[in-house]
Amino acid sequence: MNYREALQIARKAEHAFGLPHDATLDVIHAKLEAQRGRTITVAEIPGLSGTELYGLWLICADRDVVLHAPAKSLWHRQQIILHEFSHLILGHDRETQSGQAVNSLPPDLDGEQVLRALARGGYTDDAELTAETLADQLATRILNSAAGTVPEPLSFRKVFG
Repeated sequence: MNYREALQIARKAEHAFGLPHDATLDVIHAKLEAQRGRTITVAEIPGLSGTELYGLWLICADRDVVLHAPAKSLWHRQQIILHEFSHLILGHDRETQSGQAVNSLPPDLDGEQVLRALARGGYTDDAELTAETLADQLATRILNSAAGTVPEPLSFRKVFG
């Protein structure tokens, strides 16, 4: 798959997901939970630091869990989470037959409850390319959203008086 094909798939998925104009990471999180009918827990795992693995999506019997490595900025943290959320939006759990071994789970998560795991480390396959393309689109949408931001004229006056 090339980037143009991934972009077409990502645009179609974003449109079908039906986000409001003023999107935030929290809005996307809540919409995914409502769509899937289950809780999605997001947690940072320090043990992922310094590895090739940035994010991990665990599909459990009763919930989904998105784990991410410590990030150097809020933007990077958001991008990792958006990438994993993109896998959910794209339905990549329906395409995956088996999971990989998970070495470090949060203490409140029973390893026997994990049905499948999708790990993010690189962009070497179609699913990873498409998820990252959708994550980029969602990040741009959040950036361009007016949700939670002060209108520009007021910010201008704060800076310049």
